Amino acid sequence: MIVTPAHIEEYAREGCTRIEGAFTDWIPPLTAALDRMSAIFEAGETPVPDPPSPVQNPPSIHKTGQGGIQLRNCMPCDPIFEDWAQNSPAAQIVGELMEAAHTALWMDASFIKTGADPDAATPWHNDVCTFPFTGNHLPSLWIALTDVSLENAPLLTLAGSNQDPFRYHSPLSRQDLTLPGYNPWHELEARVNAPDAPIKTWPAKAGDALLIHPKTIHASLPRRPNLPGKRIAFTTRWIGSDVTWNPDRFSAVIRQLADHPEMHTGSPPPESLFPVLWRKN
Repeated sequence: MIVTPAHIEEYAREGCTRIEGAFTDWIPPLTAALDRMSAIFEAGETPVPDPPSPVQNPPSIHKTGQGGIQLRNCMPCDPIFEDWAQNSPAAQIVGELMEAAHTALWMDASFIKTGADPDAATPWHNDVCTFPFTGNHLPSLWIALTDVSLENAPLLTLAGSNQDPFRYHSPLSRQDLTLPGYNPWHELEARVNAPDAPIKTWPAKAGDALLIHPKTIHASLPRRPNLPGKRIAFTTRWIGSDVTWNPDRFSAVIRQLADHPEMHTGSPPPESLFPVLWRKN
């Protein structure tokens, strides 16, 4: 048994839990695939999805300070990622932890950190702020592909923030609008800076995984100066059985889905676009 009742209870209570050693066998192939994606971007090119993804924007690279990059939407560009999605325990782990009836993949965003620039540390945020979906079954599965010690930019979470009944108005959203159900971003920042904030630190061994609820407020520490090597995390976002399509004016635009005839506001995303990878029982 990979997922235990204690994991399920911790995830429901605090919005994050760690599954140790679940992906140890996948470290070499996933690392090699991310290296291939990085090399293509470093050559000034963009990886080509084959076939193009019906649910993700094109692959992209984003700098996070000196010595940090984020790779997005690269899974359709290398067969190793499809192999992992189909043949690893990921879909089952995600489904059992969030107690869903089924799970499907949505998108990927991987993080490679080198050097010790504080700006390369992940700032405090939560993932749901700009999602065009609603539901609790929208987690991120974060997999350490290197050891993530306390010196190597471990993740931090604000325990219990997954139970918030609202979203935050992200700095990435339009700032000339307000919408019901969104709290101001400065409230998120005040919560994590409070002296009694219930912040947890999550060191991990290579092959360990964290499941992070979409509302869980999280960040990372910076790497220690002069620490050799890299900190690599392969992250995927998932859709479960309580999710519906509900974009609003703060949502990030997914071009392929915005006007797709099978996407209907208030309805679950169709399996024709989001193939189910695991079903309960």
